[in-house]
Amino acid sequence: MKSLGSCELYVSACGTIEQADAAAQHVLGLSADALRGQLVLNRLDDSSRKRWRDFWLQWTPGTPGVQADAVQAPADLNIVRGDGSWVPTCAKVRASRDGEPGRALLTLQPLVTKPLSGTGRAPDSLHDALTGLPNRRGARDIIEAASALGAQAGETISVACVDLDNFRSINEGYGHDLAESVLRAVGALLLECAQGFGRVCRSAGDEFLIIRRSARSAEEMRSFVPLFMSRLHRPIEVGGETLVVTASVGLATQACEGNRFDALMQRASQAMSRAKRLGRNTWYIAQEESTPSLAQQIIKTRLYRAIEQGHLALHYQPIVDLRTGRLRSLEALMRWEDEQLGQVSPSTFIPIAEESGLMAALGAWTLEQACRQAVQWSRSHAVNSPIAVNVSAVQLQRGEFEVDLRRIMAEHAVPPGMLELEVTESALIHDGAHLAALSSRLRGLGVGIAIDDFGTGYSNLLYLKHFHPSKIKIDRCFVHAITSAPEDRAIVRAVIDMAHAIGAKVVAEGVENEEVGRLLCELGCDEAQGYYFARPGPAGAMGEWLSGEYPSCICSVRVA
Repeated sequence: MKSLGSCELYVSACGTIEQADAAAQHVLGLSADALRGQLVLNRLDDSSRKRWRDFWLQWTPGTPGVQADAVQAPADLNIVRGDGSWVPTCAKVRASRDGEPGRALLTLQPLVTKPLSGTGRAPDSLHDALTGLPNRRGARDIIEAASALGAQAGETISVACVDLDNFRSINEGYGHDLAESVLRAVGALLLECAQGFGRVCRSAGDEFLIIRRSARSAEEMRSFVPLFMSRLHRPIEVGGETLVVTASVGLATQACEGNRFDALMQRASQAMSRAKRLGRNTWYIAQEESTPSLAQQIIKTRLYRAIEQGHLALHYQPIVDLRTGRLRSLEALMRWEDEQLGQVSPSTFIPIAEESGLMAALGAWTLEQACRQAVQWSRSHAVNSPIAVNVSAVQLQRGEFEVDLRRIMAEHAVPPGMLELEVTESALIHDGAHLAALSSRLRGLGVGIAIDDFGTGYSNLLYLKHFHPSKIKIDRCFVHAITSAPEDRAIVRAVIDMAHAIGAKVVAEGVENEEVGRLLCELGCDEAQGYYFARPGPAGAMGEWLSGEYPSCICSVRVA
């Protein structure tokens, strides 16, 4: 049989094949076009991959004492061909010369005259079969290799996590085949946009990655992302259909040091999830430092146990009628004190619950406790002050939320008007039609709906028309300065007038002194809560409020 002959591959700094000669077809069983963009690691068997990785991360052309044309051997490498057969080779590497592509020239000299079969084992693929892009495992190798190389120059590495918006509707509406065509088209588009800029991978499902390493990778990525998002907005022609695809993008950057793939990916993924919550079709930059992944895992584990064992608690904060001074309702606020972690803030554990799938259980527990407490107070104090419970966007999107709510209310025989749900503005933008229908059904159950933190989200007046809230809560950032900032006072007045026009009451949050309370009353605000009236406390501390023995400060803000 004719000898296989040697072949040459030009390899990039990230370990991908930039160019292959015609002889590569005989050695690797794949054409030069098919090899371009593949990781060298993807064409090695298990026994060779570690040897190549160790060699590649340590080999640096141009180091003192090493000639530019010096040839080094990373030891023999077993090549896995396209058909699964394999070829043992003698490998040699030298730095690319001027005008040559990539970082190095890899020469493979077969040690046999024909491919072998039956004794080699192909490694798990580092490439996605649908798009041909590196998959998540391939992305790990790219990032680890780039980080090792960038560490020598003090560079940073940035990742853009690109997740297509509402891709499930394409899958369900047009079918699996067309959805796959969309993924291929988006992969090709990202590859085209990132040509010469960074590496593109498909990490999972409808999620892609763009990887950039340089001394200014963060700034360069921030400039690049709006450009490719703009390009993505153009209609895609697939299978005779014309579709417009948008994406939510999370950016994360870290120094090129150590093996920190998981930490970088987690931050990019969390930033992408934040972009989703901000309304999709946008991008968000991860903070420089977020909760360490180990700490997150500990909190997640401890929180799961706390929900199971009933170690959480609800505290309550009174909401008062500014004109009569009477208690109108109580907001239920989650509290968690762990024997190992101490007091854990809701701002810490609730995002982790949302990201890890615990929010449904946490929300169901909160509703259960609030309903039980509302009925108990109604019987023991003969009061009908509703309890307001915060509900996240994650809860509202889950199909079992309404089922759980109806079950809990029925089990505890909660009378109409005894429960209110507080929903943030950002929760309303995810699925307006679904939430409008849901709010209508909840009103039928006698459950009030309040829009929380009004003014800090999107303030889209259209959802006020369809959502029909019973209350609008003005965020504390507009309330605390109304006595000194005319613009804040004007905003509060406008919100009050608008809410009354649609039949909703207004609650001011964060009232901390008599002057603010009195001015709110003069502006026509209906209700208020804040430290001036009462701090949140356990159920047992609400006795004086429930019995009508209100603190004297309540009467001082009334308008005659």
